[in-house]
Amino acid sequence: MKMKGKMRHWSGMIGLALAVWGGMSSCIQSEPANPEADILAFALPGEIALTEAVINRNDISITVRKDADLTAVVPIISITEGATISPAIGTPCDLSKAVTYTVTSESGAYQKEYTVMAIAYSFYQFDFEHWEKLDNKYHYQTPIEYNMENERVFYWDSGNKGIALYQQHTDPSLYPVHKTNVSVAGQYAAEMITSKGPGNILGIVNIPIAAGSLFTGNFNLANVMKDPLSATEFGQSCDERPLRFTGYYKYKAGTGDYIDPNGKVLPGVKDSCAVYSVFFKTDEKTPFLDGSTILSHPNIVAVAILPSEMRAGTPGDDFVPFDIPFTYYTNEPVDFERNHYKLAVILSSSFYGDRYEGAPGSVLVVDELEVITEK
Repeated sequence: MKMKGKMRHWSGMIGLALAVWGGMSSCIQSEPANPEADILAFALPGEIALTEAVINRNDISITVRKDADLTAVVPIISITEGATISPAIGTPCDLSKAVTYTVTSESGAYQKEYTVMAIAYSFYQFDFEHWEKLDNKYHYQTPIEYNMENERVFYWDSGNKGIALYQQHTDPSLYPVHKTNVSVAGQYAAEMITSKGPGNILGIVNIPIAAGSLFTGNFNLANVMKDPLSATEFGQSCDERPLRFTGYYKYKAGTGDYIDPNGKVLPGVKDSCAVYSVFFKTDEKTPFLDGSTILSHPNIVAVAILPSEMRAGTPGDDFVPFDIPFTYYTNEPVDFERNHYKLAVILSSSFYGDRYEGAPGSVLVVDELEVITEK
């Protein structure tokens, strides 16, 4: 009788286990398909690519060697689990022109198009005539460059990306970086403004001020909260030795209080702008410089920076020209055959704005920038 009792007990337990498993199995089977449709990573073979790819929303750019054959390249692509992509992974494509990839989610409900652009040369002149909204969710604009085939090239990024996480405007001119029709030549110039920040955000980061910052490179949103200085990934590929950094600017420091990163007022301190360019060598450990290394990393080869007396402000309302020679920090010859180099241009309405430090009301306008190189 005891045996039968035990058998009945185990029989009941097995029945319960099967029922539970059946319930779990039906839950697993009914789990909805993944709705995401993203390209997570994009790369080209080492004999073609000079840099890592930059994925900026729906646009992917990657710098390639000038003499590379781009007519039948097989990219290395990673996409969302379960999703499909067209052209399919492993398909040769002609990257001598822009290529569009379409990613379809596992559920089939969503699609996302990506435009891939291979950049075979560097830009050294910037007139800020073309601005576009690169994110359909937000209304800020970013300067766009065009190559010789009149195709868009994404060379610039700004702190607007980070600002949009906590403050959205429908008017692009309300973001810290925007175009202005007060220009030296053409229709537009670039304007940067420092304003009061949101303060403490959920105890994660304190942003007492928000400076307008514009730079060549990429703003990495993944790092903006945990390590703001590493969010700025400075530099674009450079294949000519820079000699001078020239252009036009005008700057007025904010007349109110100068605020430090902790939100404290520093009496008697005046704001200043940032206008400089950095030429540096890259390697596997240093594909770019960031806010903590842009003026101090040992890979820096040369710097052209607006002198401190010129950073304090300009007289009147007129633009002031500047012509700054690059100061080389090393006697090591620049060797484009053996090494890869990048050039960063950094502009900000507050010199220490990347540390959330400055004076609200500071305004910097720049136009007709050029890095003059050794031919």
